[in-house]
Amino acid sequence: MDKTFIKKGQELIKKAETAYLTTIDSDGFPSTRAMLNLHNIKKFPKLVDFMSQFNDKLILFFTTNTSSAKIEQITNNSKVSIYYCDPKSWHGFMCQGTIEIVTDKSIKHAIWLDDWKMYYPEGKDSEDYAVLKFRPTYVKSYYQFHQSSLKL
Repeated sequence: MDKTFIKKGQELIKKAETAYLTTIDSDGFPSTRAMLNLHNIKKFPKLVDFMSQFNDKLILFFTTNTSSAKIEQITNNSKVSIYYCDPKSWHGFMCQGTIEIVTDKSIKHAIWLDDWKMYYPEGKDSEDYAVLKFRPTYVKSYYQFHQSSLKL
């Protein structure tokens, strides 16, 4: 199988404005929300070096409030879906896999940006600052009228 669609997906991840994270709520329904795309190289240039060490494995990171509903949902069911898209070109890249709440302070500090004090007033050591780490098991792409998928 030609895996060039994965490279195109990685390019999309680096430029997509938003990432969409879907978790499963306590009633068993999907719950989708927009997340900051920390892999967007224009919006988050300070994170490029850190994120680049995970590019080959499509490992993705996100931040959220520990007090958010998604933390409870992830704790109850770590299977999630992440979607990136460019509506202008009809390019979409979906990743399914598992997500975990990062407890390693070195990772949390490496991802921290001082601008986030508006979300986490107590800073990078705030108990309400959480980092999520996603590992894909399946990817699917729609690009130039073609669908491609791969179990990882």
